Amino acid sequence: MAGKTSTYSSPAFAGQLGRHHFAHLRCVAEGVPILESALRYLGIEHGKQALAAHRQAVDAVQAIARKQSKKTWRLIGLTIRAGSHGTAQRPTLQEFIEQSSLEDWSEEEALLLYEQAFPADRKSLRNQRLRNLQHRLLTEIESSSAETPRPDDAVSAWFDDTTAAKLAGAGVRSLDDLHQRIQSGGRWYAAIPAIGAGKAERIASHLTTLLPQAQPVPKVLFNVPAASAVHQGVASQSRSVVDVAAYPKSESPLPSPAPSALIAASSDLEAIEAWISTRANSPQTAKCYRREAHRLLLWLRYEADGIPFGSMRIEDCRRYQLFLGSIPSHWMSKRHLSPGTPGWAPFRGQLSHSSRKQSLVIVSSMFAWLVEGRYLASNPWALMGKKKEREEHLVAPDSKVFSEDAVRDFLEFLQGLPPSPSRSRMRFILLFVEAVGLRSSELLDAKLGDLRCLDEGWFLQVHGKGSKNRLVAIPKQAFECLNNYLIERGLGGVGLGLEEVPLLASAIDPMKSIGYQALYETVKIWVKRFVSQSKLGKREQLHLSNASTHWLRHTFGTRAAARHVPLDVIQAQLGHASIATTANIYGRAPIRRRADALSKAFA
Repeated sequence: MAGKTSTYSSPAFAGQLGRHHFAHLRCVAEGVPILESALRYLGIEHGKQALAAHRQAVDAVQAIARKQSKKTWRLIGLTIRAGSHGTAQRPTLQEFIEQSSLEDWSEEEALLLYEQAFPADRKSLRNQRLRNLQHRLLTEIESSSAETPRPDDAVSAWFDDTTAAKLAGAGVRSLDDLHQRIQSGGRWYAAIPAIGAGKAERIASHLTTLLPQAQPVPKVLFNVPAASAVHQGVASQSRSVVDVAAYPKSESPLPSPAPSALIAASSDLEAIEAWISTRANSPQTAKCYRREAHRLLLWLRYEADGIPFGSMRIEDCRRYQLFLGSIPSHWMSKRHLSPGTPGWAPFRGQLSHSSRKQSLVIVSSMFAWLVEGRYLASNPWALMGKKKEREEHLVAPDSKVFSEDAVRDFLEFLQGLPPSPSRSRMRFILLFVEAVGLRSSELLDAKLGDLRCLDEGWFLQVHGKGSKNRLVAIPKQAFECLNNYLIERGLGGVGLGLEEVPLLASAIDPMKSIGYQALYETVKIWVKRFVSQSKLGKREQLHLSNASTHWLRHTFGTRAAARHVPLDVIQAQLGHASIATTANIYGRAPIRRRADALSKAFA
């Protein structure tokens, strides 16, 4: 049965006919819905756009058929059903063969018996002839008129008008422009209005239909040891594409333990793991150490002829330092990928001054430990001059901090929501860490049994960074929010003998602790919800969109300094090894207090 397609009106076809248009028309002729076929072959998802594009393609092909004097041109765009209602119950030929035990018969003989058992009616035969004519007509016109897309073709020639207009408005005018934009990686579509991740994926898919050569070219495949899966948060601990024994690449033999070595490691990779297992006191520290050590290993492999740690000289250290200051693009991956997979790279972007400094400090301390363990004979990093560079944070305003207005508005936002374990937990995190200044790992490890009631007030016994223990004061704000949080968890408040109960608990089980990732995501999600409805200025909203749990620790230090808390008190509370560290970060008058003082002086 033949049925006409929608009569949705559309403007004249302004693009070019490609083979994907004919694939779409064949698909519709087979009975596939227009919207489904348009999504598959034309890269169009919206109903009206799909119908308009279909109508344009039909009109354009019919015009060519009429120009070529094809008498059957009206068949283009028709959906012709295979058979009548009476034949809908007919089994397939294969089902008929199995039902009739004709497996040993030839296909020709089985088909003859099938047609005798289920004779086609006249309408079915007519429709089949029309379908054959329709397919033959599309094939003939495609072979004579289909155009092959070229990189310099305008996007308007191959994409629907709406999508083409959006792309052109963002400076993407040709197919090659689009290819280059997609190859840049990351959220390449972010500057294009009304195009999200799903639509961008369909655009990229349609581009590869038009230009097969536009398939994404994977970046250099960085082969990493299996242990790298740990620092990237990959669940699988399976061996990577490179065997540990083959790492690094150089032909020089891997170091073997010296007779007096204190470390049982026969390769740099094993030495790294020995260092981490000894010096990292938390999963987060281990993750950070492993990331920096493996970045150096990869750099030695791909940029320094594969030399091992023991062959590094001060010149190599300097080259790596310069490398971190200007990381090549092929060393950066803008997407979350598993190590060792095509497109993965060790860096997510250029490093900040503080990140470069941290990377070099970690690497240098690792080499110092390996020398102490007699795995290495010397530490070239110790010869690197400690040149005083301009510290970015000394001239920039306090950045990673929640302003007092932001904290107040955040609390009001939480208070206006229905009570829930998740809301209670976020309120506790906000008030407690702001007033105490704990690291995330310290907050996660803390239990009620670590609380101490002394003559001077409430304190928390903390096992902190570098395996150092300290007593952290719990001021009134922190104590009250902790007590309320415990009551809301059904635990009755502080001092009821629940020593093993964690301070910070799962929203599902009030007796169960949570991990670092859960804490990080909790804060990120709640901050995002708050920022989306806050009345703070656009600049501060954008600023807070990057906030994490660690910002609350900085908030404590900044707020304490602004309220004239002595630096030695802030140092002891935060657990800084040196008061110089505290002074460098929080020892200057905050920008607002300085501005207020000068305004009063020169009013």
